[in-house]
Amino acid sequence: MVSCQLSAISCQPKQFLLLLIAESCVLIALSGCAYAPVRTPIQGPVPLPAEVAAYYDYPDHTPEATVEPVRGRATYHEFFVRFPLSASGFEPTEPEVEFEWFESTAPGRRAAILFNPILGGDYPLERSICRFLARNGFHVALVHRNTLKISPEHTLDRIELLLRQGIVRIRQIVDWMAAHERVDPDRMGSFGISMGAIASVITAAVEPRLKVHVAALAGGSISDILTGSNDRLLATPRKKYLDRNEMSLDTMDALLRQYVRTDPIALAPYVDPDDLLMFIALFDRTIGRANSLRLRSALHHPRTVFLPSGHYTAYFFLPYIQYEGLRFLKRRLQAKAP
Repeated sequence: MVSCQLSAISCQPKQFLLLLIAESCVLIALSGCAYAPVRTPIQGPVPLPAEVAAYYDYPDHTPEATVEPVRGRATYHEFFVRFPLSASGFEPTEPEVEFEWFESTAPGRRAAILFNPILGGDYPLERSICRFLARNGFHVALVHRNTLKISPEHTLDRIELLLRQGIVRIRQIVDWMAAHERVDPDRMGSFGISMGAIASVITAAVEPRLKVHVAALAGGSISDILTGSNDRLLATPRKKYLDRNEMSLDTMDALLRQYVRTDPIALAPYVDPDDLLMFIALFDRTIGRANSLRLRSALHHPRTVFLPSGHYTAYFFLPYIQYEGLRFLKRRLQAKAP
């Protein structure tokens, strides 16, 4: 199950030793993983209300995408894709859609995965998983987006704008994927980590063309995470906002609950639990274990792997997460094929 991402031959001795230690830790830790199957009888999803679907709709468009080759490998080719975002009802803060496209060289029309990243950055971890999926015959789109956090320079309603914009961006990437000549539009899914996993759960509710979803380290609600997280990446801007606006944490919580509609807890009833695989870190202090379990309950207890780790130490389980995610996607997308 655990596979080395680097060739031992090409590693320096020190690098190889560190890699060997890391993989040994993974093998030991895996003995503490627990798996919970989907609860039966399965609670089916509630039909998505028309007004909710309309909230994430956008003007019809045929994007004139710019597709730039990045590099080629025997099993996949990499491209960088961009096109204008089509939006109505809000003014985009990111008017251009950007994503990396990992196109499998396997013959025929292939299943495709939309990959939702963590908060932001250069995406080295996500890119590694995308390449793993591409080597195994999937096309993969790695979404680019800015960091989602409370900003002292903006009002709290901006959080909802960024969340809604993110879902509209994802749906337009799905448009592009579905129209691609090498993609089987009946076999598309998503894979997300941390904030990206939250986006995958939300997308599962409002984008029916994505059939199955892997959500690692997700939780809800958005307000509970942003006001309760001990992670300095969230806690530092939160404190700055509270100090600058002379606001209490309770007031911030109440305002976020008022503004945020694009929330995984609120949209969970519209997700089919049979189409979802969750990974929950039992010692997660970033998303919060209670928030992860709350979301799992709202989703009617989908298949779940419990990891004996924190949010960041879950990195050591990456080979296991991507392997189990691959198995789930292959099995479920094959079952979804007409």
